[in-house]
Amino acid sequence: MVEKSKSILRQIHWSLVLRAAVFALAWFFFPFWLFLLIALYLYFVPLFQAKKLAVPFFVLLILTYIEAPSILFLLIFAALFYYLLLIKDLLLIDRRSAYELVVLALAFFLIRSFYEYFGAGLITGASLWYGFSVAALIGLLINGFIRGFSDGPGSESVKRDISPRVAAWLAFLMVWQFLILGLFLPLDFVYQSVIIVLIAVPVIDFVPEYCFGGVASRRKVLTTGMAVFALLAIVLSSAQWSI
Repeated sequence: MVEKSKSILRQIHWSLVLRAAVFALAWFFFPFWLFLLIALYLYFVPLFQAKKLAVPFFVLLILTYIEAPSILFLLIFAALFYYLLLIKDLLLIDRRSAYELVVLALAFFLIRSFYEYFGAGLITGASLWYGFSVAALIGLLINGFIRGFSDGPGSESVKRDISPRVAAWLAFLMVWQFLILGLFLPLDFVYQSVIIVLIAVPVIDFVPEYCFGGVASRRKVLTTGMAVFALLAIVLSSAQWSI
């Protein structure tokens, strides 16, 4: 048991933990302009692989600007930044799956912020514009994911008729429609966020898979579909509808 604990401790990259802690504490205690300078230094020094993770880092900074300081988001932002550093420094074996998890997490918090401010069901110019911006950021995340890992194993095994940029734009349009659709759900913003994220998961999952040249297996399609359907059923049955 002691040896196992020592092995786990050796696998933790404490220098990156310290960077993530400084990142989150600076966000919590300092004015945003000072936090921004610290965050840029923590991410870009050293410069190695910085460009490849620039989009999710940029989206994370937007979330730190949107969200009010709280202990919960202090922990969330620290974890997300730590995970980004692990991917950036090539310390994870399956970096593509790790990047996909980061995209899903950032997409969830972007969608959550949208419904937190515009979840009352009223379609206004502000809600349309904010929804457009959120969908565009998610599209950028997907585009960055595709471009960053398009040279992975098997990515050239199948030639596709659709470019990564077009695929990202299609994903953006679909997510934007999902966001507007969610405004009509008579639920609080948490349930709205969860439902729309579950609907958007197949888009975020299968669009990059298509562009990588890999054909999604029937097993993966069925597994993802069944998981999304089951979670949607649980969420919809547990929600308190205000009809």
